[in-house]
This record gives sequence, C-alpha cells and structure tokens, in this order.
Amino acid sequence: MNSTPVVSVVDDDEQVRESLAALIQSMDVEVEAYASGREFLDHYNPSQPGCIVLDLRMPQLNGQEVIDELVARQINTPVIMISGHGDIPAAVAAIKSGAVDFLEKPYPGSALMDSVRRAIARDAEQRESSSEKQLLLDRYETLTPDERQVLELTVAGKPDKAIALKLDLSLRTIQLRRASVMRKMHAHSRAELIGLAHRIERGVPANS
Repeated sequence: MNSTPVVSVVDDDEQVRESLAALIQSMDVEVEAYASGREFLDHYNPSQPGCIVLDLRMPQLNGQEVIDELVARQINTPVIMISGHGDIPAAVAAIKSGAVDFLEKPYPGSALMDSVRRAIARDAEQRESSSEKQLLLDRYETLTPDERQVLELTVAGKPDKAIALKLDLSLRTIQLRRASVMRKMHAHSRAELIGLAHRIERGVPANS
C-alpha cells in the first residue's frame, strides 16, 4: 500500500474540480479527482491515507449522502465539506456526520490548504492509533485461555496468591503464566501489562 497521503476531490463542477486539484497539488500532495459522489464511492480505497474534499451540492448523491455512506461503511477518513450554498444547518449536519471542517465558497485558498494539512495530520494520527490497537489485539489473541484468566485477574488488581487461590493452582504456576503473558504482550512490568489491557479492552471479544 502506498503510504503517501492522497487528497480525494469530489465536485461535479469540472472547473472547480480542476482548480481545487491544482491548489492542493501546489502543496506537493497527490490528488485524485472525481466528478460525482457515486464515482468516488465506487473507486475510493480507504486504506490509502489522506483526506477527502467534498462538495455539498451535487446531483444524484450530494455531499451529505456521501458522508452518510462513508459512515455506513465504517470509513473515518477526514472529510472537508465545501459548498457555494452553505448555511449553518448544513454545516452542523456535516460536522455531526463526521466532517472535520466546512468551508463556504468563496473561501481563501489558504483556508483550504490549512484545512487539508490539518485533515491529513488527523488521518495520520487516527491510522497510527488504529494500527497500534490492532497490534495489541493481535498479541492478545496469542494468549491461551489460561493465560487470559491470569491477565483478567491481574487487571482486576488481584495479587498472585489470591489468583492462585481463586484458580486452585500453585503460586509458581500463576507466576509462570503471568510471565508468559508479559512476554507475549511485550510488557516489562505488571503496571505496563495492566495499562496495555485497559487500552485494548474495548477491542477484546466479550467471551475471550
């Protein structure tokens, strides 16, 4: 996958679309332009980092409907909504749906460029966070059911003797299992292990 950010420009007005693309390309950023919301949705690759510059007023699928479809697909790439007919209700609806910014035409080119920079930075932060969480979840999946029991009780604040008593096992067995958990989770201390567990708890299956 290409890790270079790409800005997707979606606008049915060819002149506006080309102008937007040229402005963004002047930032040394790659641009992909689409003439309609449907064309964009049919070809967009959400694994590609970057952001989306989206016109509100378009035939067939308008900008709000495109955002709604992205939300339905669980795609959270930052969206900058633009419109020549923007108003407060439209802006509020766009932001509530997930747009990170709303620009009303005519806007200074510098305003769009600043917004694009912020959106690309936000996307990078989101992807880094998501990648880190997935790595932790992958490590968690390597734990055996017995090791997960020990982890759960450790996170609950139980000392080793209490865990051994609860599981009817020897203290040595508990210590060995926790050592294995720490090795697999790449944790260097009990405190770090508990912190890692708290960070991934929402991504861990309920019946794990």
